[in-house]
Amino acid sequence: MAWREMTLKEERAGRIAHAAAYIVVNAFLIFVNLYTSPGYLWFPFAMAGWGIGLALHLFFTRAEYVLEELKKKEALAEKIAREKAGRY
Repeated sequence: MAWREMTLKEERAGRIAHAAAYIVVNAFLIFVNLYTSPGYLWFPFAMAGWGIGLALHLFFTRAEYVLEELKKKEALAEKIAREKAGRY
């Protein structure tokens, strides 16, 4: 149980860090774009590309998904342990 809670906490921290980096870096890119070439707005392309990655990160670190993946890993570890125990 503690392992699951710890994993969820780590995933949540990763989500927050990724979102914070997205906001800070893209705010800087907007500033650079508007300062250097206000006639051509290129920052939406960077935001969209990184936004896709951020959306996937948020999707695959949902609590339901993470817990399901942990259950699969636990089941596989138990299966391997049973197989090893049966061989000796």
